[in-house]
Amino acid sequence: MDPEVLNLVQTGGAAIVAAMVTDAWQTARIRTVRLFQRGGRDPQEIETQLDRSVARVTREGTEDAREGQVRRWRDDLEDLLSEYPDAADDLRALVREVKAQLPQVQQQWVQNITASAPGATSQGVMFGNIINHSGSPSEAATTGSGADSTAEDR
Repeated sequence: MDPEVLNLVQTGGAAIVAAMVTDAWQTARIRTVRLFQRGGRDPQEIETQLDRSVARVTREGTEDAREGQVRRWRDDLEDLLSEYPDAADDLRALVREVKAQLPQVQQQWVQNITASAPGATSQGVMFGNIINHSGSPSEAATTGSGADSTAEDR
């Protein structure tokens, strides 16, 4: 199968599962049922499978459960697109619509670096920024400003 289509089915499976415990679920559910009806499948059967997936993800609440369901829906989407390649546009629309309704990912990174020996140097890199700190904790306490820092490669 074409790598672009494989990427689409992976993204589609991930979008369906990501929507399961959010306000985007009804949209994802309706669009998924509609998509699989193209293959002549019974809408009730599709809804039942989606409900089982939601129950498993909700009950187990683990990353393994979510990944298992992503694989499950990816496989079904791959089978569908193998038989009905023209369904790819509908799957892309489903992914776009669901992604637009998903909550924004909130991520926070914290990096603590300490140089504790006299004259010690510490270096930290996060997202391509190089931060250099020098000095000891006693110097930071004396100056009241902490260690010197510079940022390069921004």
